[in-house]
Order: sequence, then structure tokens, then C-alpha cells
Amino acid sequence: MYEEFYGLKRRPFTKTPDPKFLFMSRAHEEALARLQYAVEEKELVVLTGDVGCGKTTLTRALIDSLGEKYRIILIINPRLTPAQFLRTVAKRFDIAVSGGFSSLKDDLLEAIYSKVYEDYKSGITPVIIIDEAQLIPNKDTFEEIRLLTNFQLDDANLLSLILV
Repeated sequence: MYEEFYGLKRRPFTKTPDPKFLFMSRAHEEALARLQYAVEEKELVVLTGDVGCGKTTLTRALIDSLGEKYRIILIINPRLTPAQFLRTVAKRFDIAVSGGFSSLKDDLLEAIYSKVYEDYKSGITPVIIIDEAQLIPNKDTFEEIRLLTNFQLDDANLLSLILV
């Protein structure tokens, strides 16, 4: 409706985060650069900010900027038990978690590690992005997230983890 009145070609205000409409202030530019660096170095990074300041949109811009050598694992509903969290990560890695596959946490972690290592050998870096991380319900789920940061070799981390 208002698009025609204001001469707009697209709606700039939608419910979904569209990085095409991200205003790159100095703070946003720096945050994006730090996110990109953390991903390149396969590190854990926490992105914080006020509600509505563009954190989710910024992570979508990050996703758009990453090339084919990255596997994006996006979790937008982190209100999960530890087992649900690991099953969600496993599913995003295309690991079958039903029909004979044990859903025990240790088995899920081992299957995820195997997939992460397989990606590493193929030159692919997994990037796990947990949006709305403040909604993670308990410390046990955080412990499972922390265990993912242990996926490493002697000289290199195997994945990047972003908490938003």
C-alpha cells in the first residue's frame, strides 16, 4: 500500500530480517567484520545488543557473505533441552536421528563430530548460529553448546559458533 505512495519498489519493513535493508552504521560494520573474523578463525563469538538493533539481520548479512566453503547451521528457536538441541544440530547436518539411530547424547555428539571432521577434510567449515540465545532454557543446554567448541585438532578448531 505505502510502497506506491512513497515510490518504493519493495517493502522495507517486513517481519523477516532482510539484509538488503540493513543500515551499515559504523557499529554494524565493525560487528560484521568481527563476526567474519571469528568465522574465519573458527572461534566462538557472542553478538549482543538491544532488541531491534539489527543483530539477526546482521547475522543474515554474514550468512550471505560466506562462500561455499561454509556450512551454515542456523538455530532460530533455542528453547531446547540438551537432547533436543543435539538432535536439532544433527538434523541440520543431515544426520539421521530416527529409525534405529540411537538418540543418546553421547551418540549424537559422536555423530556430529564425525560430520564436522568430514567437513574439515573436505575444506568446509561448519558455522553454527544460535539466534535468540538468551532464550536457551538451562545450563545443561549451554553445556552441550560448550562441548561443540571442543571439536578441534591439535592446531585448529573445526567449527565456528555464534551466539546471538
